[in-house]
Amino acid sequence: MAIEDIFKALDEQADAECSELLRAAEGQAGAILAEAQAEADRIQEQRLQAAQELVKQKTGKTLNAAKLDNKKQLAAVRESVVQQVFKEAATKLGTLRSTKEYESIFKALLEEALAGVDEDCTIQVDPADAGLAEKVAKSLKADCTIDASLQSSGGVVVTTAKGRVLRHNTLESRLAKSHEFTYARVSEILG
Repeated sequence: MAIEDIFKALDEQADAECSELLRAAEGQAGAILAEAQAEADRIQEQRLQAAQELVKQKTGKTLNAAKLDNKKQLAAVRESVVQQVFKEAATKLGTLRSTKEYESIFKALLEEALAGVDEDCTIQVDPADAGLAEKVAKSLKADCTIDASLQSSGGVVVTTAKGRVLRHNTLESRLAKSHEFTYARVSEILG
């Protein structure tokens, strides 16, 4: 074999080895590229999911804040409605004394306040009700002192001779007792 043939064979062998190395390198590069692309896709998917979760959380917080604000506004409206109703009721109670039904209302309030009282007592009334109190107490055979020093739209406060309050049965106290029920009912209606 001639030296030229040897060089030619060596060149061919080197070319073949280079081609084989290039094919192997291209295969590795393709695998690395595919792996890098898969990793990039995975990272992108993670970031997308994180962004979606963040948006979901912010949306939830915004929605909850809006709901809370709505509830606060509704509570303020409820309170305003109830206060307005009670203000109007108090105004109407102030005019009740001038109606023909007032005497029977006063009598019912006094009867209720005197129920079960078996000791000396004082019936406190507004000065405007002093005469009516004496008349009704007499008709109920209540042996009580009439004290016209109460400031009220109507009704009575019954105390013992020692000053201990037995019953507070004024129109204002009745209205105050109904406040909690009324507020709950208005809240239920406004839902």
